[in-house]
Amino acid sequence: MMTQEIFQYFRHAVQNQIRRLLLILLVFFLASPCGAVTLGPAQFNESWQKGPFKMRLIGAGLKKFLAVKVVAAGFYLPEDASSEQALEDIPKRLEMVYLQNIPRVELQRATLQGIRKNVTAREFRKLRDRIDQINAQYPNVRPGDRISVTYLPGRGTLIDVNGSARAVIQGEDFAQAFYAIWVGKRPVDRRIKEYLLGERPAGETDEEGT
Repeated sequence: MMTQEIFQYFRHAVQNQIRRLLLILLVFFLASPCGAVTLGPAQFNESWQKGPFKMRLIGAGLKKFLAVKVVAAGFYLPEDASSEQALEDIPKRLEMVYLQNIPRVELQRATLQGIRKNVTAREFRKLRDRIDQINAQYPNVRPGDRISVTYLPGRGTLIDVNGSARAVIQGEDFAQAFYAIWVGKRPVDRRIKEYLLGERPAGETDEEGT
């Protein structure tokens, strides 16, 4: 009799554990957007659309510095475009989810230096006013803040912070220079570039080098 009671006790305990596990899995499934790529706390939808412009996520990566997770990014291109066309005059979108507190001055400095590395001195002088324009939009970011930069031919480069539109910057030349920071010949991090262009499965950098 005692053995039967012990068996019943453990059977009920196991059943309760299974129910709890199934409930946790169900909550996780319902809380996660369908068709999303997750990197740490950041999620990127597999597609994005605004009016006639529809794009797909071609790659995503998480940048670390000294083992600290700093920013996760996802890069979007039209469904019929290849990664080789990333800097051409076609729609594109970069979403950046910040994982640390970063003062706006650091974002401004990174943008200025990143563009300077990828253009000539003459091009940089031509772009300087528009670089100042995007730099004026950066906030002091906190963990979870999302900055999106979307280029739509004929409309310009749209900047939004946490879903709120901030500015539109004109010129295909500006768009090419900005996106070159991430996927150009001299990117901020070559491993991140490979992730964003889909040359590696979505993941984290395991080194701090560029």
